[in-house]
Amino acid sequence: MRHDHIARRILVFAMGLLVISLSIGFITKASLGTPPISSIPYSLSLIFPSLTLGNFTILYSLLLVFLQLVILGKEADKLSLGLQVIISFVFGYFIDFGLMVLGDFAPDAYWEQVVCVLIGCFGLALGVYLQIIADFTMVPGDGFAYALSVKIKRKPYRVVRVCSDVTMIVIAALLGFIAMGGTGGVREGTVICALLIGTIAGVYFSKLRWLTVRLFPEDAQETVVTAEPAGGSGASGQ
Repeated sequence: MRHDHIARRILVFAMGLLVISLSIGFITKASLGTPPISSIPYSLSLIFPSLTLGNFTILYSLLLVFLQLVILGKEADKLSLGLQVIISFVFGYFIDFGLMVLGDFAPDAYWEQVVCVLIGCFGLALGVYLQIIADFTMVPGDGFAYALSVKIKRKPYRVVRVCSDVTMIVIAALLGFIAMGGTGGVREGTVICALLIGTIAGVYFSKLRWLTVRLFPEDAQETVVTAEPAGGSGASGQ
């Protein structure tokens, strides 16, 4: 975490989190699945409709924070984990807010659903970009993958992140099969998100470098352009 211009970093990080949350809501409304990071909460929200996607996102995020504490033990950064607890609640409330704003929006034609997923991918990638340049802290999904990469020292973060996302998708699909006889929150939209968001985020880093320089000129040269956390901070492709 960078401690210079902390208020600006928090603001940019929060903006990124809001954009990601709204994008997740937009993709979810397309009814073609949801991004990997939301696949398990979404499947659970379909199985137990008394709780919202945001509610399950909070619970799932808190679980990931707890698992980081278990994995890292004495090596855990207590400040980072404390921030992630706060972010867990904000993230969940933002997702429910986005779904509330979208209301009854529900594209009918399949091509419209695919277009909505693609638009959502661009939004998610923008949120990832904002979170990484803020260099404030991680969202719990990133923190969990980073903790695993620290514990499994032979595997780079990027590889662990992919494995983590794939595991989430498999678990979400299994939950759907067991409880509903379907794939739950996993559909072609989930795959599209997994394949595109990282690439689109890379384009943002390349094309929006002027914005990075303007917002954080003091560390623009240090910005990681591969959406991979460095020094324990950053954000994922969701």
